[in-house]
Amino acid sequence: MLVQLSEGALLVTLNVAIHSTVLGWTMWRLQQAPVVSRSALSDAWLLGRIAILCVLAHLAEITVWAMFYWLQDVMPGLEIAFYFSAVTYATIGYGDITPPENWRLLASIEGLTGILMCAWSGGFFFAIVKQLQESSSSAKHRA
Repeated sequence: MLVQLSEGALLVTLNVAIHSTVLGWTMWRLQQAPVVSRSALSDAWLLGRIAILCVLAHLAEITVWAMFYWLQDVMPGLEIAFYFSAVTYATIGYGDITPPENWRLLASIEGLTGILMCAWSGGFFFAIVKQLQESSSSAKHRA
């Protein structure tokens, strides 16, 4: 159990590193060209790109877990490991593929990590939407 907790802590740390890198880079890019609401279409385009970046971060994090499961022979193949990891990370839990009994703790840690990373993305996304709304509101009051 202590070994799985240690492995889980390492995998969580890798996920946080990936997520903070992607969101940090995105924030840096937004600071280079400040978020200013210009039109509904440009706002949708910006939010779409941010959503894609968030999804790519999540897919990278899922891949980290999948590679671990595959390398540790928890899952019989990389495709199955990726599928299991995606379902677990997203807390969908179909139950069609389950880890061996002695690996269930680690899978639970992945589910908790997925919740945390998705909440982080959601909070980030909300902050951008709020900034766009404030920018739009300020522009209307100046006009």
